Amino acid sequence: MHMKLSADDLLVVMHLTRERTLENAALALGKDTSSVFRGIKRIEAKVGEPLFTRSRAGFKPLPLGLALCEQAEKIHTGLSAADALLGGEVVGLSGPLRVTTTDLLLQSVIHPHLAAFREAHPNLQLEFNVTNSFENLSERRYDVALRPTSQPPEDMIGMRLGTIDNRLVAAPQYLDQEQELDYQELTWLIPGDSLQAHPATEWFRDKVSSPTSLIRYDSMSLLADGIRSGLGVGILPDIPTLLDGLRDVGEQPAIYQTDLWLLYHPSNRGNPKITAFDGFVRGALAD
Repeated sequence: MHMKLSADDLLVVMHLTRERTLENAALALGKDTSSVFRGIKRIEAKVGEPLFTRSRAGFKPLPLGLALCEQAEKIHTGLSAADALLGGEVVGLSGPLRVTTTDLLLQSVIHPHLAAFREAHPNLQLEFNVTNSFENLSERRYDVALRPTSQPPEDMIGMRLGTIDNRLVAAPQYLDQEQELDYQELTWLIPGDSLQAHPATEWFRDKVSSPTSLIRYDSMSLLADGIRSGLGVGILPDIPTLLDGLRDVGEQPAIYQTDLWLLYHPSNRGNPKITAFDGFVRGALAD
């Protein structure tokens, strides 16, 4: 029989998932390293299976560990909101918050909900940097990064917000004029040279050996606009505001999946502006 987990147990799992090392998790929890190690062993004994793999690089969460971390994030967000109310912080946050993200996430996740966030925090000075490559947060040019990645940089910490499916889609007007869905005969809209590390590029190279027609874009938002305009087929994240009006190409599941992370420099641990932005993004993804 599995023993019940406490909220404190879940928070230990959350911080070790975020920090990846016992030392950093201990700092975040206000405990010593041995206490965190004993705590994880006790929690794994409760659930009856390992929650992390251990290596020289640190602790990497297994699927159950990630699932428990997601539940812990909800508890942590609620506790932070309660502390803010009791501490009188409802007067609002102020000062700059510098966010680096991708064009698609800014366009399809942040912008549709940004007015409500600005109304809640009118004194925040938001600055957005749009790039499809990781900015070095250790240089302190940006406070937080919202990124799709399955391998977040080891020098950053943060929160895994969930998993995004990526789908092969096209506008109805393009699909209606195609007699058959032969991959080689379709017009493909694909990432350009500056986006060669994009997962869509690898999938395309594997599946489409000799396309008769293609268009390359160095901007994923412009690529999405091209798909909506009926120019051809392409791969886009499964975000409702982005795929609205588009159709799947063929009867197939998601092309691939990508984790979505909110990442920041370790020195920004506990920053209330980042906590507020985290809650905003979570709400935007849930809509």
